[in-house]
Amino acid sequence: MPTKCRLCSSSNTQLLFVSKNIHGRHLLGGEKFNVLECENCKVTFTDVEVNSLFYKHYYPENYYDQLHGSRLIEGILSFLEKFSFQRKLRLILKHKPPGNRVLEIGCAQGKFLSNLPSIFEKFGIEINENGRQYIQKHYPDITIYQGDIENENFGDCIKKYDIILMWHVLEHIKNPSAFLQRLSSLLNKNGVFIFEVPNRDSLGFRLARKQWFHLDTPRHLYHFNKLSLKPLLDQQGLKIIEYSGNTIDYWHDLTTSICKCFSTKVPIINKVFYFIFFPIGFTIRTLVSIFMAPTAEINTYVVKHSS
Repeated sequence: MPTKCRLCSSSNTQLLFVSKNIHGRHLLGGEKFNVLECENCKVTFTDVEVNSLFYKHYYPENYYDQLHGSRLIEGILSFLEKFSFQRKLRLILKHKPPGNRVLEIGCAQGKFLSNLPSIFEKFGIEINENGRQYIQKHYPDITIYQGDIENENFGDCIKKYDIILMWHVLEHIKNPSAFLQRLSSLLNKNGVFIFEVPNRDSLGFRLARKQWFHLDTPRHLYHFNKLSLKPLLDQQGLKIIEYSGNTIDYWHDLTTSICKCFSTKVPIINKVFYFIFFPIGFTIRTLVSIFMAPTAEINTYVVKHSS
């Protein structure tokens, strides 16, 4: 019996490949998950039952404390994080409406919100208890909410938000249609919604398939591209006004994806191959992100109300 699409419930789906419990370059478990594509709505999705046990098992309380890399990798990531923030801040200021109320959905430990200029009135929502506690302890200027925006008791629903931010969150959402409907109602008439998602049409996905760095099965329930996102946004009266590739974040993703395809049981060989291929992979990734957004590893979308 055909597997129904998570998004549109169509039975016109096809199996692309079978993946495991992976996170970036890490294999977390041997469980197997089918990754399928819907011929109707064109979305790629992970076939997994999402319930309370799903979140407890795949999103542990220490979710933000694990999977750290080597000191060198962590140091480089910290350095590039500053450039990433400046890129996103320029994008926010470029499209900023008159108001200053900003909501970040999935704000983790609040670092991005805390770095925003003090002119902004900052709000965040995070499902992870440790993340919320960290924000409450370290960033008193951030109003932090628990749960999700679909909760009828979420925040002060009378006051809408001028800017809503979401970095690598939409692919985790069980029901994107209902979620975006609620988000649209929270966004001011002249407000802007800026978000990022991994790109299912990326060079990495096409070449590496089940070894793709951003697959993150089963946590990534959906694997979007512009073709599948546009009608989803259109249904909620939202329009894409800017679309680009992200050249900075996860700069090692394409290299890692390709190297995983040729991984051996000898660690030293894997490391040598990685460092030999890295300059090539990094260069290709950067050029593709700048000049070929439809095949970039990560896409950034700027969205506003269509009317």
